[in-house]
Amino acid sequence: MSIRSRLGIAFAATAVLGVGFALPASAQTAACTGAGHISKQIAKPMKAAQDAMTAKKWQESLTKMKEAEAVAFNRTAFDNFTISSFRAYIYSSTRQEADAARELETQLNSPCLPAAKKADTLKNLVGLYTALKNYPKAIEYGNQALKIAKDTDTQVYLAQAYYQSGNPKESARIINDLLNSMEQGGRRPSEQNLLLARSACERAGDNNCVSRILEKLVVYYPKTEYWANLMKALRQTDVDDIQAHNVMRLALYVNVLKEPDQFKEMAQLALEEKLSCEAQTVLEQGFAKKVFVEKRDIDVNTRLLEAAKKEVATEKPALPKYEADAKAAATGDALVKVGAQYLACGDAAKGVELIAAGVSKDALAKGQPKEAERIDEAYILLGMAQLKNNNKAEAAKAFRAVKKDPTMVRIAKLWLLNT
Repeated sequence: MSIRSRLGIAFAATAVLGVGFALPASAQTAACTGAGHISKQIAKPMKAAQDAMTAKKWQESLTKMKEAEAVAFNRTAFDNFTISSFRAYIYSSTRQEADAARELETQLNSPCLPAAKKADTLKNLVGLYTALKNYPKAIEYGNQALKIAKDTDTQVYLAQAYYQSGNPKESARIINDLLNSMEQGGRRPSEQNLLLARSACERAGDNNCVSRILEKLVVYYPKTEYWANLMKALRQTDVDDIQAHNVMRLALYVNVLKEPDQFKEMAQLALEEKLSCEAQTVLEQGFAKKVFVEKRDIDVNTRLLEAAKKEVATEKPALPKYEADAKAAATGDALVKVGAQYLACGDAAKGVELIAAGVSKDALAKGQPKEAERIDEAYILLGMAQLKNNNKAEAAKAFRAVKKDPTMVRIAKLWLLNT
């Protein structure tokens, strides 16, 4: 809702009071002289001002109020408050933000402003001063408003004011607080507010915050560009090779792996893991998508693809032997590895069988340097195999079993969006 609309609603509550412009007794304070009624001396021109305002004859309404102000008598606090209220509405309706803000400040300092209306008045001031690019004023009134009540519009305006004033860290704190409260309340954050949060986090140099916001964007607004930005942001966080490999697996699945170096790196990581079929598949997709354009990239990745194919020629025929050895092993690590190779070589059903058998054995990845990540990776691989096997329900179960490493948990939650 626009600022003008909110001011219009505030005016309407005053306007329908009828002849005499009475303020409810419950809203009055002792200092609000006038007993909640416009003085008789100016009732006629003020009623004419109200009628002109209702008809959207703005200049006529302002003229009638000037007539009222020209009457020689001591106006009450309620007289002044009503005049200021009318002017605020007119100036807001005619997009005269500076004049509207001045009148709202007059109301804010009036003893006739009902306590229940103070938060709305502050909120409108935040919006007006944000529009006027007077960010210190917007921040001042925004913080006052939030002390009374947390309001979505106020939080957004205040976050924008901090952002524009060169304080992205505080902007990110406020908008993230809003996003969290909305999600906890079962409400869907707007795309615009999520983008504001992302910009604030980026400007604050907080890559972890950026990736968290991008996660929300792909959850609520799963556009390709958000997936691509999320994969990039995750890579820019402090990830090791295991985590990076799994980020790229997801990026490849959602078709946002785009850069030559990304395809090359994923292939190299796969070869290091003795997953030659995966390396071959990744590189072949890169060439099919014409990702490699520069001669240097073509030459380097052609050699890498040839190396991957040689390893496939050796490893793929040996998979039955590897499988037999893995089944005889005390732990499930080898079963997971062989199952991952079967999956990469195109046999998803066999991949499901062996990876599931591997994770069911005790002491998976026991004593390995990245034990938690390896256990989580096994479940991610199982989920990938189930997806490839067209079993989304079982894939979801596997991804939900990822619980040990925070980064791997985040990756698994993103896989869940595809189940």
